[in-house]
Amino acid sequence: MSETTIGVYTIGQTPRPDLTQDLAGRLEPWRFEIHGVLDGLTQDLIPECPADGYPLETRLRNGTRVVVDAAFLEPRLQEAISVRDGRTSMHLVLCAGDFPGLRALGPLIQPFRAAVAELTDRGVGSLDVVVPFVAQARPALRKWEASGFSCRAHVLPRMPDDPSLASWLADRVAGTTSEALVFDYVGFPATILRTVADQIDLPVFDVGRLGLDALERELEKGKGSIR
Repeated sequence: MSETTIGVYTIGQTPRPDLTQDLAGRLEPWRFEIHGVLDGLTQDLIPECPADGYPLETRLRNGTRVVVDAAFLEPRLQEAISVRDGRTSMHLVLCAGDFPGLRALGPLIQPFRAAVAELTDRGVGSLDVVVPFVAQARPALRKWEASGFSCRAHVLPRMPDDPSLASWLADRVAGTTSEALVFDYVGFPATILRTVADQIDLPVFDVGRLGLDALERELEKGKGSIR
């Protein structure tokens, strides 16, 4: 089991312990090869996200936050996956964006697609979606609606680790007709998620954790056969 290697990809630069700590906690027996698709790039080489793009927020190694277009990231993700295809059993993209063109020889986990499959299986059709910043709200709605959901977006007014977010969200979703609250996010603090779940009447889902759930299922299916 410990010889199995999983390729893990962040859309920024490594190291990102805030994103990978869940891997160590939940999937300790497995080995991970972690790659940042912006590794080796200086900020001036990262193009601005166009107005009609899908903006994704990430970090550089020095902690600087940058907003990058999904269309710029997708070919870099594909290159990183292709390089590792021969020596890894499966791949996990640590991002809530959708990258429809990605391909791999083995299982490829994209958290958004894992979330779509899970919510569809549960019969959920309408969502309240939490996004991290204003510019992502409209593209996120288009992404979910293209996958068959009706939804409305809520933009975080403060940092994700602020405990007051729970009561803020409780007020925002009071009286909603949606069937679930979804954090369209990878790396959202688990403590805040639990607090939100305790304070609202809706089922609460987190895209990043649904991606890890999907990875665990693939690992269980492949026990004894994956390299």
